[in-house]
Amino acid sequence: MVNVPGHKLESLTMKPLKNPSNPNIKKELGVRIRTLRKRHGYTQEEMADMCDLHWTYIGGLERGERNPTLTTMQRVAAGLKVGLNQLIDARSFPRPPSEAASKEARLLRLIRKKGGDSLDLATKVIREVVRWRDQYSTREKKS
Repeated sequence: MVNVPGHKLESLTMKPLKNPSNPNIKKELGVRIRTLRKRHGYTQEEMADMCDLHWTYIGGLERGERNPTLTTMQRVAAGLKVGLNQLIDARSFPRPPSEAASKEARLLRLIRKKGGDSLDLATKVIREVVRWRDQYSTREKKS
């Protein structure tokens, strides 16, 4: 640890994207961005709005066609609700979600595509299905 008047700085040893001189480094970053975006169930347009970027820029990032600035990467990380280190450091990249979480993300994407009324309808349908399942599963146990 290095002491600076009023501050404590730690030396950071981060495992960077696989190979900094590798031309595929932008593609690796893009894969991480796309993976995190999909885990949250965001479309490129939704993510672009959260990051104050254009949706075509998000697509370019995900395909590894863009070379983002540090400021842009910070905006992307904030939009994805992760730290900047999680985009850069392979060891801190969030683990893949469980199968159930993946299904939830797909369901969220589907509902978001349809708009606000669909969210209300989906909520009512899910409540009814759960109520129905609970009602009939208790009857089967009694039999």
